[in-house]
Amino acid sequence: MTSLRTAFTGYYGMRNFGDDLFGVLCARAARAYWHAVPRVVGPPLAAAPARSTVPRRYPANWYGGTGLVGKASRWLSFARGLHDCDVLVMGGGSVITARESFRKPMMLSAVERGVQLAAVGVSIGPFESARDEDSVAGFLQRFRYLSVRDERSHRLAKKMGLDAITHAGCDLAALLPPVGSSMDDDEPEKAAGAPVRIGVAPCRYPEHGEYAAPLRRRWEEHLIATLAGLRRFRDVIVDVFSLNEHPRHGDRALAQRLVERLRSEGVPAEWHAYASQDPLRTVGALAACDVVVSARLHGAIVAYLQDVPFMIIDYHPKCRDFADDIGLHASLRVTAADTDNPFSDALPALLAGERRPGVSRTAYARRAADIFQCAPWAQA
Repeated sequence: MTSLRTAFTGYYGMRNFGDDLFGVLCARAARAYWHAVPRVVGPPLAAAPARSTVPRRYPANWYGGTGLVGKASRWLSFARGLHDCDVLVMGGGSVITARESFRKPMMLSAVERGVQLAAVGVSIGPFESARDEDSVAGFLQRFRYLSVRDERSHRLAKKMGLDAITHAGCDLAALLPPVGSSMDDDEPEKAAGAPVRIGVAPCRYPEHGEYAAPLRRRWEEHLIATLAGLRRFRDVIVDVFSLNEHPRHGDRALAQRLVERLRSEGVPAEWHAYASQDPLRTVGALAACDVVVSARLHGAIVAYLQDVPFMIIDYHPKCRDFADDIGLHASLRVTAADTDNPFSDALPALLAGERRPGVSRTAYARRAADIFQCAPWAQA
């Protein structure tokens, strides 16, 4: 029997850790649960057992560029992915929106040629109008399978009349235990008196959009003050991650500035850039931390799955949705309503092993295999 040819599309190859992680996990899960031959629409991803639609030697900055070359590169890559696949899968992220894209008409045209459409680990919306919502609902009616990652999206899919194809799943990062890195508890014990390692992942998010987001400078200064105070009692090392290295939308400048501010307060800090389309290496670096403070959603999700205590900067509905899904303590969500320092009490509590999420990482990860096993193409 011919193996199922699957192509996974998302924001892969745009130098963003979370999106590249989706591509790697989708490729691995398609082999494990669908016995499929996967293809990644975009540049090659380290540790992804899949062909890619972009040559290995093609410059990553060309593919991810904002000009004509970047747009042409992505169009050609997507066309190649559609050309020889049985199933096109939107793999992970906030990709089901009303935003116009060249991909939508190409996908609908491919359906007429017999290609099946699916989406896994995605969020739906939010939408600015009922018209936008209706337009997306009509698009999703052409799909064969839809696995959403949060309860809000599940309710919206049901409202759209998509019950028959919709699966209430979770974020694709939950596939890390079964098909990616492990959640082993046999890591060597930390030496007594070793420095506390704090991971911080800033994000260049809009501060004055429809969703009330905390001011970056405010929470950063509160965090710096807390870390400087903590350092008076024990050794502290801070790893500052730029999990998105896109030249326009990325976090490099924010991360480097934060490193400088920490050092100016006497707190040792190092900058860690995400690079080389190798998300599993970054998973390992986050797992090495004792606590993670992340504005990037997948910095927080990976910390959770690696059993690292964490706080999340709640700047977007997807952050709130994830925090709600796992029962994250309210004090571990940094919101626009926080005027006092939210870290002064929460960080010491996390270091003491307190304030665990209501849903254990094991229980959350247990839902991951169903994302693929509930699909029509799943094989025993």
